[in-house]
Amino acid sequence: MAEAVIFDMDGVLVNSEPYHFKVEKLILKKMGITITDEELLEFVGLAMDKMWGRLKERYSLEKSISTLVEEDTRFRIDYFKSIGPVPPIEGVKHLAESIRSAGLKTAVASSSHQDIVRVILDASGLAKFFPIILSGFQVKNGKPDPDIFIETARLLDTKPGRCVVIEDSYNGVRAAKAAGMICIGYSNPFSGNQDLSGADRIISSFSEIETEWLTGI
Repeated sequence: MAEAVIFDMDGVLVNSEPYHFKVEKLILKKMGITITDEELLEFVGLAMDKMWGRLKERYSLEKSISTLVEEDTRFRIDYFKSIGPVPPIEGVKHLAESIRSAGLKTAVASSSHQDIVRVILDASGLAKFFPIILSGFQVKNGKPDPDIFIETARLLDTKPGRCVVIEDSYNGVRAAKAAGMICIGYSNPFSGNQDLSGADRIISSFSEIETEWLTGI
């Protein structure tokens, strides 16, 4: 029986990937680099240090990965604070309410920096549903490694096998399954053509998830 549901944030709670793409393009443009949406799709769900590690190697960037991540994080925080309300994905608020009513624990496990996660959750009105928030910056290895989900289960005081993860990316699904968790792949067109085949179930709308099914797993 499932005891907890762990949500990714970007592309699961809010359609923030287009915002992130815009930020990434602006940052890279300052470095004289033009990048396409198709290329950026490679980094959906990936830990930020791993993303910048690949970009540093690909474009021979001089700055260290830690400096690039620090500058990126500051830029994103300022950006999300400036844009105002961010609408949650349709159906996710109702699902979160139903999950809480059913007595299941909830958490957010995101590759984004914890300050960015909190800004977006506040802007979307979803913060009240998630007493536990964990960022990839708070564990040794980010997605697609399982560290973030294993640590989230510990904070929830729940065994990994009793956790259900909702993810929209290939990297996120890999991390959830590596942690030994049940994974629902949310097919979000804003996240690109992600390979979610490793998930235990794939949905295209949150209305497809019944709390009775969650509590009966």
